[in-house]
Amino acid sequence: MPRIEATSVIIAKILKAHRARLRISQEKLAHLADVDRTYVGKVERGILSPTIGRLNRVLHAAGVTWQDFGQTLDSELARVAGRQP
Repeated sequence: MPRIEATSVIIAKILKAHRARLRISQEKLAHLADVDRTYVGKVERGILSPTIGRLNRVLHAAGVTWQDFGQTLDSELARVAGRQP
């Protein structure tokens, strides 16, 4: 899997996990982040790579810091690459 594709899939997985932790719908997260309701679904399915600005809004709405997001992303990329972070 190319790295950019893997990154989109991992971002999707991270966001979906945080949304599930909050026990809110994609629609509710979209509302909290002030993004279109279809946007969250497309990002969570790995169809769309979020821009930094929109990702910032979604992370903030989900209560996720950039530090936590970055650490999780780095760990997942390392796991996919077959190496330890």
